[in-house]
Amino acid sequence: MKFFERDGKFNFVDENNVFVGYNSGQSCCENADWFISKGKINCATNNGADKDNYNLENYSFDKDFFEEVNNPEGTGGDGGMVRFKLVAKDKPDLFLHLFNQQNGYYGHGFTMEIGGQVIQEGYL
Repeated sequence: MKFFERDGKFNFVDENNVFVGYNSGQSCCENADWFISKGKINCATNNGADKDNYNLENYSFDKDFFEEVNNPEGTGGDGGMVRFKLVAKDKPDLFLHLFNQQNGYYGHGFTMEIGGQVIQEGYL
């Protein structure tokens, strides 16, 4: 899996041409970001999780796994979080979390595509 970032837009693409993109361009009163963890985390912050300490070289998206986290901790009732599963042979599953903590005025789009066909999309 490869990761690209430019101007607050994060893109992950695996060897099967499965793509997840997230626009986290920040405005005033929000915290839109992402993190990867070894387990499912229900708190919409990246506290205790990491972005840089995971080698994603042999990982691919589980294209059948997608979760919306209802009322994640840390969002104050607004914003939200979604999860995608990353799998690799003989390695532990990892989870990509996209989140937005906000006050109800800001939204950030995400999309999951396979070969250019959208299979998941929404706003946090």
